Amino acid sequence: MGSTTSHRRRPLLALFPVLLAALALALLPAPAAQARGPLVPPAQPRTGLGAAGPCGVAAQTHVNPADPAQKITIYNPTGRAAAPFTGGHCDDARRPVAVVVHGLLAGIDGQLLGPSVLYADLIRHLTSTGNVVVFATWPTNPYDFGGSFVQADRAVAAAQRFAPRGDFSRLGIVGHSMGGAATPHLAQQAVARGWGEQALWLFQLAPAFAANVGTGPLTVPPHTRVVVQNYSDDVILDTRIGIEQFEAYSLPATHKQHVLVRSESRGPLASLSATHLSPSSVLAPEDAIRFFGIYRIGDALQACALTGRHCTADLSYMGRWSDGRPVRRALSTDRPVDAGPPAKAFAVFGLEGECDNRANERRANCGPSRR
Repeated sequence: MGSTTSHRRRPLLALFPVLLAALALALLPAPAAQARGPLVPPAQPRTGLGAAGPCGVAAQTHVNPADPAQKITIYNPTGRAAAPFTGGHCDDARRPVAVVVHGLLAGIDGQLLGPSVLYADLIRHLTSTGNVVVFATWPTNPYDFGGSFVQADRAVAAAQRFAPRGDFSRLGIVGHSMGGAATPHLAQQAVARGWGEQALWLFQLAPAFAANVGTGPLTVPPHTRVVVQNYSDDVILDTRIGIEQFEAYSLPATHKQHVLVRSESRGPLASLSATHLSPSSVLAPEDAIRFFGIYRIGDALQACALTGRHCTADLSYMGRWSDGRPVRRALSTDRPVDAGPPAKAFAVFGLEGECDNRANERRANCGPSRR
């Protein structure tokens, strides 16, 4: 048998507070819709790794005594601020040195004008963080890498006399393309002169074929810190070239890293291109590829070498788009694999940039493409 339940009607007066609250909410202004502007990539960080440093810059250009057709420009940090990542203050009597080594034909502007235009952004950033920056031009011969690197080393050695504030016992070498290829040779020659005893860091950006270093391990002092960087859309030089050199360094995994910076497109007006020319101030925009992929990584690398800080920094982080979405991360690893399109851009000139090209003295170490 079933049962029945009686319901009492709720007095209208009891509903009055509820009705009043609903009316008040209805009268409130509607929240403004969040404005949506055009999608843009991240700006340069204001603080921390990758941010512009507080130091000013004073540049002086000299004729290279080892080759009067070439120029040497020294960029000195100025100001009294504390120098981030490099320690001390901008105006210290002695400051660590960063040598910027240009690529194929990329020293012509510095040779003619003095201060480099093609690498102006990179040089300005390195000086702003407290480095004495050396930019010495040298003749680049794509058919004689070994001879060209000897000329590069003579230019760097000659620069010491023009940099009295430079503490060459704390040394960084940043090389791009053919300059990246020269970096192992320049590092070994610098060590033979007693440079880099306190700190030595090497940053190779899309390196070409190494030379004058034999075909075996790349020997550097055990305290050296190295980052070899490649770009996902480099059609000029094969990623395997950088990978081969990275793997050859006689350093533990904790002291070296390979980083592949990758392109990302989120529309025709929102794209980031990681190409062989990304380090160039004239041939590529100063955007997140340089802010995060080069400046930020370079800051962490030199800080680790000079002060022992930021040695475990996440080198894959590339910032966030204006809508909050992370930019496509770089691949930061000690087990890199081949990536990027075939390096055929200059094949018509016999300068195909594949790792197994006959011009590469170390081609036997490359192995087959892993794409």
